[in-house]
Amino acid sequence: MAKARDLPEISTRRPRRAKPRVLLCTPEITELPEGMGNAANYIRAKGGGLGDVSAGLIHHLHESAEFDLHVVLPRYDEKIHQLRRITPLQLDTLVTILQRQGVHLVRDSAFSHLPEVYGDSPDHPRVRRAEAFQRHIINQLLDDLRPDIVHCNDWMTGLVPAAAAERGIKSLFTVHNVYTEKQTPQNLDRSGIDVRRFLERLYFEGFPHDDVHTWTVNTVDFLATGILAADLANTVSKTFLEEVVRGELEEVVPASIRAVLTRKVEEGTAFGILNAPNVTVDPRFGRHIVNFDSGSVSEGKAANKSLLQERMGLDPDPEAPLFFWPSRLYAQKGPGLLKAVAPLLVEAEGAQIALVASGDRSWVRKFRKQAAAHPGRIAYSPFREELSELARAAADFVLMPSRYEPCGLPQMEGPRFGTLPVARLTGGLRDTVTELDASARAGRGAGNGFVFEDFDEASLEAAMRRAAAFHRLPLEARQAQLRRVMAEGFEQFNQGVTAGRYIEAYDRLLSGR
Repeated sequence: MAKARDLPEISTRRPRRAKPRVLLCTPEITELPEGMGNAANYIRAKGGGLGDVSAGLIHHLHESAEFDLHVVLPRYDEKIHQLRRITPLQLDTLVTILQRQGVHLVRDSAFSHLPEVYGDSPDHPRVRRAEAFQRHIINQLLDDLRPDIVHCNDWMTGLVPAAAAERGIKSLFTVHNVYTEKQTPQNLDRSGIDVRRFLERLYFEGFPHDDVHTWTVNTVDFLATGILAADLANTVSKTFLEEVVRGELEEVVPASIRAVLTRKVEEGTAFGILNAPNVTVDPRFGRHIVNFDSGSVSEGKAANKSLLQERMGLDPDPEAPLFFWPSRLYAQKGPGLLKAVAPLLVEAEGAQIALVASGDRSWVRKFRKQAAAHPGRIAYSPFREELSELARAAADFVLMPSRYEPCGLPQMEGPRFGTLPVARLTGGLRDTVTELDASARAGRGAGNGFVFEDFDEASLEAAMRRAAAFHRLPLEARQAQLRRVMAEGFEQFNQGVTAGRYIEAYDRLLSGR
């Protein structure tokens, strides 16, 4: 029998590679780069802006070829079947092909039959899906791939930085929103995640009185744990991070999230990286619109407005200032403000309002009722990608009256189409929208939208009235500003800049700074 001193030494060093290996963990994505193989076209699962941002970052990392890139996301069988009618056996083959290209799909019944990425069900609640996703990453990929960096996104990946740290793997955790889930260590252990190995790196909801209480009663906050355990953390806008740390969003941001972000800021390991629209968001190449560019913006928007008015049952009124609601109908987005002021704008300004959005059923019912009360001027449709793209191209203004906004994308997408944002100055909206000044004293003009500070009906109404006044300017004056805003929109807010910031964070992790 070999003696202990004769046992071979086991190295924990990662193997030398020509390029650093990055494992990017995301619960959603809109598309994968074509360079990852034709099979990548089958993978698409979007629940919100995270899907667009993940797609853009992956595209640029793949194109740059600076890293050995691997991507892991849940295997949403139902979503894949909706895109391509393939058999389960063909799907299994697809998974094997994608894995060779660095795309890892986590198979579990928790994801297979979901109609929506973040849908909930009694059999497979959200926390159960998060456990299944993270179990595969922690128990298999971290050991099989031995990445140099693991980049985690939002609460569904919150335990991964703690498991990575226990293995000596550096991590970046990106906070896209402040939603979180919680679970006891005992239940995490039962799900197949051995949290004993990194228990001291977890963020517990309550003070740990004793070992039994810690294990069976106290709960682990997923999002707070991700921020706490990661070497670096970022929010998706600079202002949102500042608002959280200053305590300005106490009614929406859990105390746990504020505490860990504040600690990270004090340590110099938290920062903001502004999101950006996908490169495919471009009026020249849209699949469901009459294409146009800055030189033909007036003609293009007029043609698309006519199409949208016909499809949504709005009056065929080319002169009406048309406002588009692009966001899901949740209280965070401020739908109550719009519902209160919409009749006033319709009556006083001759406005039209198009909502293309799903969300809370109560808000859907309210806007259906309001549309019925104002036929031809207010129209509602559940979200459909093709109709939303047409509305973005057709509208004169895009509405973003959010109570809070970690980043937001519609206010950056709209200007590319000559669709000016009406936005409340909070979070990423403050970082991306400034008041438009088309006057002579501004030279060629300045700003890209119409902004307001207070979260109330009067402030939104005033901003929408200023937008309507701009719409009444002579066509030549408006056209000059729209061309400027379109050009600046592409220059200022693009995924190349965003990807560059993330690469800087990766370099910081690799250098040990």
